[in-house]
Amino acid sequence: MRRRIRAALLALALCVQLVPCARAADVLAEYSDLDRNAWYAPGVRYCLERGLMTGYGSRVRYFSPWQQFTRAQLATILWRMEGEPKIGLTMQYTDVPDDVWYTEAVRWIVGVEVMSGYTVLSFGPDDPITREQFAAILWRYAKYRDGDIQTPDSAAYDSYGDRGAVSDYAVDAMRWACALGIITGQKDRFGNVWLIPQGNCSRAVAATILMRFCLDMGND
Repeated sequence: MRRRIRAALLALALCVQLVPCARAADVLAEYSDLDRNAWYAPGVRYCLERGLMTGYGSRVRYFSPWQQFTRAQLATILWRMEGEPKIGLTMQYTDVPDDVWYTEAVRWIVGVEVMSGYTVLSFGPDDPITREQFAAILWRYAKYRDGDIQTPDSAAYDSYGDRGAVSDYAVDAMRWACALGIITGQKDRFGNVWLIPQGNCSRAVAATILMRFCLDMGND
């Protein structure tokens, strides 16, 4: 009887060894509108796995990769990266209510001077982020985290024919972002590559930029 039990256990052990380990579920599969083979998949996966970005819906989940990325969303992501600190800053923005999902994020990011409002009364939380604004905000955040950062070689920035369209406030930030590969150009149908500084960012583009930025900052 004991021999039969030992034989059965040995057979079971051999079977377990032959079964390959199950692969971890891909977080992209939780969202009905994401393609795991799309160009944006690495960036979106990175942001979802680390809780930097989230989707919408309960029974059916959506990420909305082509939806415009907003100022409130970027403020919230950087706030999450800092551990969701709460500071007692009094704000006068009439477009930032006291009890919405981005209130504390805006309070923090304005307090540390990484972002600011358009005026004392207007922050524009639902406004889309442009590519040059994105670069400027990440540049300020990098300086907030690490102090002074060197302006790198401008060869990548200088290669774009539309660099003259970059607003004065964003030139150094764009030069930095281009040199580090955080922001890259977009190709038109003729094969020309443009920086498009005033172009808005989709959530898919934003996730890709954030992944590049985090990896450059040394975050895994």
